[in-house]
Amino acid sequence: MNDSTPTLSQPLPNDVAIVGGSGQIARLLTELLVADGVQVRSIIRHEKHSEAIRALGGEPVLCDIESASADELANAFGDAEAVVFAAGAGPGSGAPRKYTVDRDGSIKSAEAALLSGAMRFVQISFIGAGGPTPESGDEVFAAYWDAKREADQHLRAAALDWTIVNPGGLIDDPATGRGEVSVTGLERGVKTRRGDVAHLIRIALAHPGTIWRDLDLAEGDAPLSEAVDAALAAAPPVA
Repeated sequence: MNDSTPTLSQPLPNDVAIVGGSGQIARLLTELLVADGVQVRSIIRHEKHSEAIRALGGEPVLCDIESASADELANAFGDAEAVVFAAGAGPGSGAPRKYTVDRDGSIKSAEAALLSGAMRFVQISFIGAGGPTPESGDEVFAAYWDAKREADQHLRAAALDWTIVNPGGLIDDPATGRGEVSVTGLERGVKTRRGDVAHLIRIALAHPGTIWRDLDLAEGDAPLSEAVDAALAAAPPVA
């Protein structure tokens, strides 16, 4: 841990599966959780990422969420108590894969979590994903927005203890462990450091008050643990 790592008031799950474990936020989260003594099962598509995952202290598990069944994915989760969905088709992918990875992969992961008994589920989305898709003329962008909105809607209706973490525009500056957190929504256009998204997921995994909540995250000055508590204190009760 370093000075930017928020202190947790409650324990983390002992075993966490991260879907899309080779992504930037996933790798940052793996490093944080391993430092906490958590066993991390990193669900990856390509063997070439295994060495990097092991170097972080995680356990690479090969499973392609596009082709695997929910049962196969549940087996990949093993004894995980919580699942983090951090997968995405990524830059350069076409519109079809936004649906097969960002939407269908999320839905399948939620089904697999139910099958495996991993009832805690944290998903990465983005600020504003629940709103209508902007008319940009960009087919891929529209598909991405639609896919994330539909994935989030499905998760909110699932019989899981879910949290959806919504960053703004992602940047690679070093994590601060600080930020602005809102349960009721932040305006689009803000920026969020990838490392601070990982910090917020870590906090959410240990904080039962974040269950059945969306957490928007932007750069800010408040320590993230305090920002989360303040946002929850100001939020309406969970319906």
